[in-house]
Amino acid sequence: MLANALSSVVIMILVRLLGQDIPVFELVFFRNIFVLSLGLPFVFRGGHNALKTQHFNLHLARGGISFVAMSCFYWAFSHLPMAESTALMFTMPLFLIALTTLFLGEKIGWRRTSATVAGFLGVVIMLRPGYVAFDPAFLVPLIVGLADAVTALVIRKLARTDSLLTIMLYMAMTTMVLTIVPTYFMWVTPTTEFLGLLFVMSLLTIVSQFAYVAALRVGEATAVAPLNYIQIVLAGLAGLLLFAEKPSVWTATGALVIVGSTLYIAHREARLKRHAGTLAPPGEVP
Repeated sequence: MLANALSSVVIMILVRLLGQDIPVFELVFFRNIFVLSLGLPFVFRGGHNALKTQHFNLHLARGGISFVAMSCFYWAFSHLPMAESTALMFTMPLFLIALTTLFLGEKIGWRRTSATVAGFLGVVIMLRPGYVAFDPAFLVPLIVGLADAVTALVIRKLARTDSLLTIMLYMAMTTMVLTIVPTYFMWVTPTTEFLGLLFVMSLLTIVSQFAYVAALRVGEATAVAPLNYIQIVLAGLAGLLLFAEKPSVWTATGALVIVGSTLYIAHREARLKRHAGTLAPPGEVP
């Protein structure tokens, strides 16, 4: 989980550096080109089974959602403070609770309901609408949280029959295709140095995703999940030291409320799963 957190923060830093000169869609395009290139050896080793699936349409839908999430993720870290963007993206568990209640009919108790409401109040504390001029740009990292929540629901179904490699390859192929047209019209020729950084970012993306899933598979969710929140601290430090971004007291307070509420939700989910005798499905990393 620490490997996932560290990899994710380095990715954020690289996105900030690359996003100053390369359009967002081009970043997403190259990211998926490199991810596919890195995944090809596993495809050849596993033969056609790596792409065999019973849910092709669901993979396409997941790819479309990931296209939105990646584009918003890269835009947020290219233009917004790192600490605020990271904290707002950690609203994914809050959106997930809301979506499963509204669309899947899952019943949640008053404890998780209260924690979810508290988490969204943390967002309000950070953004302080009515007290300061509201910046619509901060809705972008919230869209990432919402898109990741929808993706998590899709992965719950896909993970029952398909491997992580299959899920990742279809996502990369779909997202790459969706970025071809906007990349063509917004094309900026990258330098060799930029291509090297893009490759490193893509490699770290794979490391981060596999590390996150591996952590949840071999460790108790309530024990390892809190380590992922070190991303907010590291992102804040990176923003301060590298980009002179100083998080406000309101940002820190709102982030603590969001972290506290999502940790409590994770704790309750783990207890319910233990009582039900089931295992948590693999998670998703932006």
